[in-house]
Amino acid sequence: MNKKADLRNLYKKKRNLLNSEILDQITKNCVEQLNPFDFKGKIVSVFLPIQKFNEIDTSSIIQRIIKSGGTVCVSRSDFKQKTMEFFIYQGPAQMQENRFGIPEPSYGNSCDILKIDYVFVPLLCFDAAGNRVGYGQGFYDKFLSSCRDNCIKIGLSHFDPINKIEDCNEMDIKLDFCITPNKTYAFR
Repeated sequence: MNKKADLRNLYKKKRNLLNSEILDQITKNCVEQLNPFDFKGKIVSVFLPIQKFNEIDTSSIIQRIIKSGGTVCVSRSDFKQKTMEFFIYQGPAQMQENRFGIPEPSYGNSCDILKIDYVFVPLLCFDAAGNRVGYGQGFYDKFLSSCRDNCIKIGLSHFDPINKIEDCNEMDIKLDFCITPNKTYAFR
């Protein structure tokens, strides 16, 4: 049973079982996997974690990108249109949680999607071919389909891949890489 809805439920439960010590170690191990990527002079979209969903904390990834000479952009979601608007990250003071507990920029300079070089993509699980299961709203697939063809899509996962997600379709955008605590998987 490797259908998205089943996988979504299973991996939400698996993540909820992780305590803060394990989550901190997962984040630390994922950050260590960033070495092959060169962010200098690049624009990088990084998702901000939803704490109540035990997502990987991306704050150290953001700091690493900025320290290496890259520019970080973060998104604000439009839940009616199921779209995201991007802003240059200026620091934690810029962020406010929306009604769903998602940190978003409350102000800032907009960032053109076509200028984004890398995208860190949130997910619940992924498969050996680079397909991913997200929260099922389609925000990221819509956004990724608007990015340049050479924009590099990097998933961040708590867990290693499953063999295959059975119900992928043409609207699903594959990852180029997925970083886990143990390994970085390449799909290109």
